[in-house]
Amino acid sequence: MKTILSSLIGCLLGTAALCAQAVIATNAPSPQAAPLPESMPATFASGAMVHSEGVFAADLIQGVPALPRLRVAPAPAVGAWALVTRTSIVEALRVAGVDLRSLRWNGPETARVSRAMRDLAEAEVRDRITQELQRRHARDGGEVEVRLSRPWRTIQIPDEPLEIRLQDLPAAGLQSLISLKVEVLAAGESVGGWFQPIQVRHWCEVPVAASALRRGTPLADAETVMERRDVLASRSILRALPAAIQDYELAEGLAAGQPLTERSLRHKTVVFRGRRIDARVQAGSLEITTKVEALEDGHPGQSIRVRNPQSKREFRGVVQAEDTVLIPL
Repeated sequence: MKTILSSLIGCLLGTAALCAQAVIATNAPSPQAAPLPESMPATFASGAMVHSEGVFAADLIQGVPALPRLRVAPAPAVGAWALVTRTSIVEALRVAGVDLRSLRWNGPETARVSRAMRDLAEAEVRDRITQELQRRHARDGGEVEVRLSRPWRTIQIPDEPLEIRLQDLPAAGLQSLISLKVEVLAAGESVGGWFQPIQVRHWCEVPVAASALRRGTPLADAETVMERRDVLASRSILRALPAAIQDYELAEGLAAGQPLTERSLRHKTVVFRGRRIDARVQAGSLEITTKVEALEDGHPGQSIRVRNPQSKREFRGVVQAEDTVLIPL
């Protein structure tokens, strides 16, 4: 009986001891940041170039292994600078769990911090403008080429991801000479803008005369080849031949290598001067057909002069088809 009682008392005392330990552990203070060895040397830099994310401890402290990436101050504005003290950084690290107060420090007490900058060169500006114009105005094909119209002066910008925005683009599309407003953004922040005159070329494969071509030649019989030309040199340059080439002929003579333009083609002549042709005369719902003399060549849709061979009166008729015109009254 005494043995059982002794065992019971022992169990109760053991449980009480464990509970006491648990209470002590619960109320114990949080572990403090462990200090590094006092003999470890550390260097505080006199300055640093930082990015828009801010100033980090590792930007200014050297010689401390496994330093956490801790932001200790905001980045200064572009073109400005700020002072950061060693004390403020050491305190921020202590709060984060890294105690550097006992280290042997080298370097100044204060560091000067500014934004990391780089040169914006002419080639980069030209390439960015070219890419934007290509994306906006050359979706149908071709290659945009850009040249700056005045000498470039290198400018300083933050060493950040770069974006170039173009404003004042002509509503009518690309032109050979354009003056753009260029805005430069680094990490989403506007860091400069200016007006930039440029020369633009838009190279496309277009039909050109393979040999000298005469006026009136059926387009189906004309020898043409595709060559790379600047379509901004003339707004009327044809980008492609019409699908129904059998319905067209040359409206002008072309030298070898000359690109075809909108003026170069016309519908094939189906009415010829001096011929007797059919004239459909319309007066309201009444329509009659008679013979008239064509006084001009004509193609479908063209208005030409015709003459009644009996009365010698002249009229204007719209060419409908081969040897046929419509004369509305």
